[in-house]
Amino acid sequence: MARKKKAGEPEKPENEERWLLTYSDMITLLMTFFVVMYAMSRVETTKFEALSESLSAAFPGMPGIQAEGAGGHSLSRTTVPLRAAPGTGLSPKPAKKSTPFMERATSTLETQIRTGAIRVTTEARGVVLALSGDVFFREGQSTLNTDSISMLTQVAELLRDIPQPIVVEGFTDSTPVDRGSQFGSNLGLSAARAVSVAEALQLLGLPADRVSAAGYGDSKPLRSNDTPEGRAYNRRVDILIRFEE
Repeated sequence: MARKKKAGEPEKPENEERWLLTYSDMITLLMTFFVVMYAMSRVETTKFEALSESLSAAFPGMPGIQAEGAGGHSLSRTTVPLRAAPGTGLSPKPAKKSTPFMERATSTLETQIRTGAIRVTTEARGVVLALSGDVFFREGQSTLNTDSISMLTQVAELLRDIPQPIVVEGFTDSTPVDRGSQFGSNLGLSAARAVSVAEALQLLGLPADRVSAAGYGDSKPLRSNDTPEGRAYNRRVDILIRFEE
């Protein structure tokens, strides 16, 4: 039962700091909420790696899974190279195999790679430096363009200090050579371009016994010859640096 106020008794001042109690409760609840959310999003890397190792042991050849870090970092999966469907005429995409030489090549030839003059890839045989036929040669010709010598000099510097054998392979699109050309076929044109690049590498300091050349004409397209872009992609001279056996 509430006590009656006596006559003449002064009124007690109202407590103006009651809001602090409500504010502190709200802050406590918010802090608890964020701690719970952080704990839910945290990836336990040790347990995750143990699970990945167990799966890899149980299923050999299965694509691996790895965590990039804890605390909400994204997860990534390794990719499996795609294979071309039979009868499509498209070559399978090369398997990714990083090597110190490939890393050095992509760094040294960064400008040429960005402009499309040179492509750096890997395949089962080794690292491939693909020289664009339209950049290094004039149409239907096998003599190197003058302004391409500086790029080839950089390539020679990359190759000079490695022991692996080097194979220079020429390729064309499916367009027949012009009548009256000094080359009787695309095979002859591709072989002549490969020889020009191989001889240039030798003049730039590579030992002759490490460099060989071959021509394949239009027999190994990487893309369809039905489009101008595909034909341009197929006109190339590949410098193959074989992996060590």
